[in-house]
Amino acid sequence: MDKVYMELQKHLDEMPVGYPATKTGVELRLLKHLFTPKQARIALAIDYRFRTVEQIHEHLRDLEISVQELETKLDEMADQGNTFAKKKNGVKVYANLPFAVGMYELQVNRLTPELLSDVHEYIDEGFGQAYLSTKVPQMRVIPVHKSITAGHRIGTYDELRSIIEKSTGRIWVGECICRKGMQMTGHQCRATTRNETCLNFGDFGELMGRTGWGRVITKEEALGIAAKNEEDGLVLQPGNEQEVQYICSCCGDCCGNLAGLKSVPRPAEFVASNYYARVKTDLCDGCAACVDRCQMEAVAIRDEVAAVNLDRCIGCGLCTSTCPSESIYLVKKENELVPPKDMETMYETIMAGRT
Repeated sequence: MDKVYMELQKHLDEMPVGYPATKTGVELRLLKHLFTPKQARIALAIDYRFRTVEQIHEHLRDLEISVQELETKLDEMADQGNTFAKKKNGVKVYANLPFAVGMYELQVNRLTPELLSDVHEYIDEGFGQAYLSTKVPQMRVIPVHKSITAGHRIGTYDELRSIIEKSTGRIWVGECICRKGMQMTGHQCRATTRNETCLNFGDFGELMGRTGWGRVITKEEALGIAAKNEEDGLVLQPGNEQEVQYICSCCGDCCGNLAGLKSVPRPAEFVASNYYARVKTDLCDGCAACVDRCQMEAVAIRDEVAAVNLDRCIGCGLCTSTCPSESIYLVKKENELVPPKDMETMYETIMAGRT
């Protein structure tokens, strides 16, 4: 039985965001939690590109299953959050999800202490490095609304309110699995008391709906949640695509992604962001409000004024939004990073960087 899971691990490790093996085999325990043996066999016939049932069936000739039975199984897998299902030009298509952001987040309603323990072990032993080592990041950082001034030339893909207001279809809000997981260990988030902070759109939103994660909200509710996320000092991290599928609102206290970034000497090297913070030293009174807001420990008080470590600054703008002297502000980088058009293009771009 382990053989199919070992084959699936190798298969998933060839995806844009890898799924590396470990010495302890924790990655196999996670796959057993996510897939039955038959589902694992089916997943071996799927990659990160969306395929129809008939195309997937062509790769399963040695498995005695009809096209109709396969469609039922694939829908079952999507309902469990281990496979991405959507309609493309009116036709059902399916693809493998990365472990994160993807399969793990869709287990938010099935999270157990045992699963959480294995996830943390896997992040430490292998996945964390695989996640951070892609040349093109899977997520990016956009500035909070209050940090943007009239002088900024900002793309709509970098502006939270534009993302929400221009979204078509339904918007979903769901619990943050990172914060929920930390609460299961007895830890209470120091940044916010709210768990419903994750906004989802489009196909990913519909997928989270079918797994039972989240609820449909209006654009007005989404804007209100976004404003509260900014107020609480959460870093806005959408997927690294122009047609945004999700926006995570993260804290360095609970979020696995931010915790990983915070642990490296130069977080800015691993983040897709178009901004960095700068200080008007003649206005700064050294109050340290910016130090308290920074999730990356990128700001410190030196000689009674704030100083920004650009190796650690990820351009989220949280430091600027509560500065009483308005002495810290965002500067747009000279070379603007334009995200890939959509999720499929993003994964193709990440994959191209792996070869």
